[in-house]
Amino acid sequence: MTRRFRSAPTMFRRLLIGAALAALGTVGLMQASAFAAGSPPPAPLNLGVNANPNQTLSLGWDPTPGATSYHIYRGTAAGGEAATPYATTTAPSYTDTGLSSTTDYFYEITALNAAGESPKSAEDSSRTVLPIGTGGNTPGVASGSSLIYYGKDALLGGFDWFPTLSGWFPQLLGSSGALTPGGQVVDMAYAAEGTMTFNDVVVPTAGLYTIDWRYAFAQGLFPGVNFRDMQLVVNGTVITSTERFPVTGNFEVYQHSALQVHLNAGKNSVTLGATNGHGVSRADELTVTAATASSPSGPTNLTATANNGSVSLNWGASTGATSYSIYRASNMSDGEGTTAIATVTRTTTYTDTTVKNGSTYFYMVEADNAAGISPDSNEVFTTPGETIPAGTDLAFNADAYASSIEGNGTPASAVTDGSFDSRWSSAFSDPQWILVDLGAVHTINTVALYWENAYAKAFQIQTSNDASNWTTIYSTTTGTGGTQILPVTGSGRYIRMYGTQRATGYGYSLWEFMVFGT
Repeated sequence: MTRRFRSAPTMFRRLLIGAALAALGTVGLMQASAFAAGSPPPAPLNLGVNANPNQTLSLGWDPTPGATSYHIYRGTAAGGEAATPYATTTAPSYTDTGLSSTTDYFYEITALNAAGESPKSAEDSSRTVLPIGTGGNTPGVASGSSLIYYGKDALLGGFDWFPTLSGWFPQLLGSSGALTPGGQVVDMAYAAEGTMTFNDVVVPTAGLYTIDWRYAFAQGLFPGVNFRDMQLVVNGTVITSTERFPVTGNFEVYQHSALQVHLNAGKNSVTLGATNGHGVSRADELTVTAATASSPSGPTNLTATANNGSVSLNWGASTGATSYSIYRASNMSDGEGTTAIATVTRTTTYTDTTVKNGSTYFYMVEADNAAGISPDSNEVFTTPGETIPAGTDLAFNADAYASSIEGNGTPASAVTDGSFDSRWSSAFSDPQWILVDLGAVHTINTVALYWENAYAKAFQIQTSNDASNWTTIYSTTTGTGGTQILPVTGSGRYIRMYGTQRATGYGYSLWEFMVFGT
């Protein structure tokens, strides 16, 4: 089974909000309340505020099903938005003008229709003056046969305002473990598209060179994240977007990540870039050294097949590999341990038999040889012991809304998070529904429902292009619970399970709501 991952900025926004709230001991974001005929829309999701060069702020959020307009609430302190709307718009975006260059602006959004106003969205904020990167043209410092470039001299770009720390990232900060004179390093941890670039990497001859980054990071606001894959760009060409940076365990304990690349004689440009919102927290030095051998290329097209009590992995061979290391995480993307669970040679397959049925596992593979390690493969995950249809799950990480939730621990978003360790649960009454926004109109041929013990005896699967007019593509009054793989024929942007009769005295509860088609 293949699962689609959200674009980096959206995943970043969700991850940072969740991590920041967890770090602050705050209750998790509450999912939207009911929306249907005669009911207000749910709260807007994924509000993002971005600064523009002309001292304005651009707001954007996901279109809210059932909304005809939106109210924008603004303040200058966290939780300090005014009680009356600052502006109203019919589009899921807004540009705020006439702003101060020294003030933090905080925003919340509500959605409206004829029945009323939704709860407020999660809050986001920014300042207005976008930093202008400087630097990037400082020559390297000779050290033996190598050239060293200090992170503090890099051209920084892709800035993002991180309200939790009230700062723009990437940024320079002090580090007692740095080797850079003055002890300044680059923090790229909170900028989903942050970059650091050296435009004066000069080598005497064209050929193969080792690009070595000295870095450090602890988990910090991203508990459980053990790898921070980064993008390496040389002379405008993306070499990889999965260079491996394992956690060092402490912000002042440094280690190295290195790859071999071809450089031109004379001046070259080398960029390290973030691929999501948890980039490297401390980038100290770039060291460039002539190389005689290359680490392998990264494994390609990693797939995972769930079996009863095992997971089978397959991947494409890497050029130059002598062995492959397999890394695994339980129930968390980028949580793979820093020690491989297995190493294999002369094969591009592996079967993991040390898994538990019903639990979700994430995997990555790296290739190895005497010169070093490759970039990571793509990350995959699956759940042994569960029957999962083949193909791409169109619902993975999609926005989900529900008629009700039992509590903050059972949000609607749980049915699209890919994990069988989290679930949605409704109030204990009929009818109830849960809806997934697929983001675009899709042809749908299979729906997979994974029920907790509180399942639906009578329910329909319905699709819609506008979240208002619904077409039933499946209906039953004899639901069995458990795992239900439903062949269907239909299309729509929105899909929902509409439950009309519970099988128990509790509500409706789903581990996952998967949707397959084209």
